[in-house]
Amino acid sequence: MAFWKEEQPSQQVPSVTPPAPASQPSMAPSPEENTGPSFEERFNQLMKNAARTPAIDLAIQISDLIMEQAVQERASDVHLEYQGTALRVRFRIDGTLQDVANITSNDKLPISQRIRVLAGFDPESAAKFQMEEGRFQKIIAGRRIQLRVSTFPTVNGEKLVLRILDRTQMGLDIDQLGMTKEDMDTLNRVANNPYGIFYVTGATGSGKTTTLYALLKLRNTPMVNIISLEDPVEYRLEGINQAQISSKTGFGWKEGLMTVLRQDPDIVMVGEIRDNSSAEITMRAALTGHLIFTTMHTISAPGVVERLFEMGTPHYLIASSMLGGMSQRLVRRICPHCAQNAAPPSEQAVNEFVEGIDPVEAKLIKEIIFRPGATFKLEKGCPKCRNTGYLGRTGIFEIMIMNEELRKKVLEHSPTDDLKRVAVQSGMKTLLMDGIYKASCGVTTIGEVLRVTATMS
Repeated sequence: MAFWKEEQPSQQVPSVTPPAPASQPSMAPSPEENTGPSFEERFNQLMKNAARTPAIDLAIQISDLIMEQAVQERASDVHLEYQGTALRVRFRIDGTLQDVANITSNDKLPISQRIRVLAGFDPESAAKFQMEEGRFQKIIAGRRIQLRVSTFPTVNGEKLVLRILDRTQMGLDIDQLGMTKEDMDTLNRVANNPYGIFYVTGATGSGKTTTLYALLKLRNTPMVNIISLEDPVEYRLEGINQAQISSKTGFGWKEGLMTVLRQDPDIVMVGEIRDNSSAEITMRAALTGHLIFTTMHTISAPGVVERLFEMGTPHYLIASSMLGGMSQRLVRRICPHCAQNAAPPSEQAVNEFVEGIDPVEAKLIKEIIFRPGATFKLEKGCPKCRNTGYLGRTGIFEIMIMNEELRKKVLEHSPTDDLKRVAVQSGMKTLLMDGIYKASCGVTTIGEVLRVTATMS
């Protein structure tokens, strides 16, 4: 049974003030910005002039056009991959890959070589595989854009992926993360703790680094010494001492942590906790008067505790040092230009959906869906959103703050389900709850929330 359905045109849906904007706020270019030739027109014109243009000049023009279009369309990554007789170009926009162009493969058109040179590689890939990662900066649309390049050998030729690091598309303020006011207040309290450790968790590309930077910005004053250990350092933050982890120079996570603690820090950001050694060092630092922010790969906030158990971290260290944890995901925002009103799901559909979910969480989900003033939307698709129905992304969040009951569960080595149940009873919104709330505000759709949180139940 469908969990939601399209509303009849005659029905009216009351409007609700949506949550704060996205951590990566992005709107489609306005019509005024698109008065010139389209990407396809410019690309086709370049290819028509191919016979009269030197190969290297044509490669520069095409690669520049691809990068400019990627920035204009808010792409996070550009994929250049050889597929048979063509060079396939794809953009990752709002988390999904979309085809942009197919260029007839031509050894005399050195597009990949041009990108390799910009990234600091040799023009031709080595005969023996070696991992190559580089970066370069380029002024695009009047902005300084950083691009990180990674290479990968395939049977058809070398594949290049360009990660676009556009600081203007990265909201560094806590109120730009897409949180409710309640969640923002919670994080403000976390950031103003004198010591302790707080974990941000989520899948790759879920905005963890953005959240960490926003937390640091809350305390970034001349009176506070903030040091970060990152791999890689994606954005330079004024007033913060950022260090690049590099195994090549012997400056690994363990060495970095030991060194940082001799630098009189007030706040330390650790890019990721990967093993027992780094977990214990950061926890002991948290107990000796330092505030630590870090990330970890788990699917939920309560799952942080189980992951630390798996690393062999003593339960007493977890209970005494941990301030809490936050899990996050990015969901696509409904396109404001073509979204359609939708009726709320039927009670029968909701009852079927919440079967198997913890009763307390199920009750809260039903209250969110059937609350007065809920405004649900359905995606349609238009040229401004590339016919996807979505434009931009926002975050959904699950914040677990440690309390006496949770610390007791940690000391008892309780499983994740028990921790989650206690956290929800203590007021934690799960990712699913926060996502459905944002869907009920017309910010995203229930279908999108279910797509992103499918593994959470």
